Amino acid sequence: MSDNKWMVGFRRRSAVGVIIEHFYLVDGVADSTEARRTATRMAESEPAGRRDGEPDIQRVQVQRVIPGLLGQMSLSAPVADQVAMPSARPVMSPAGVAR
Repeated sequence: MSDNKWMVGFRRRSAVGVIIEHFYLVDGVADSTEARRTATRMAESEPAGRRDGEPDIQRVQVQRVIPGLLGQMSLSAPVADQVAMPSARPVMSPAGVAR
């Protein structure tokens, strides 16, 4: 299991039409794709009283949580899906081109 932490944000529309951002902290997944899947499951399993409409899973913001030297935390810029761990090697095609 990985020590990666991710902040995943979804937009929801309230009953009166206001757009509300909901954020989920996902811990221990290897990449942004898995963080997004995990946060989607979390968002969809919330009790109806805590939900404001269904999450807009097409408009998701995923950011890596970065620990600082003195214990402070910061967020990366939004990342695209399928960002691997920094130590992972790129997958090479048969022609030797990284994908």
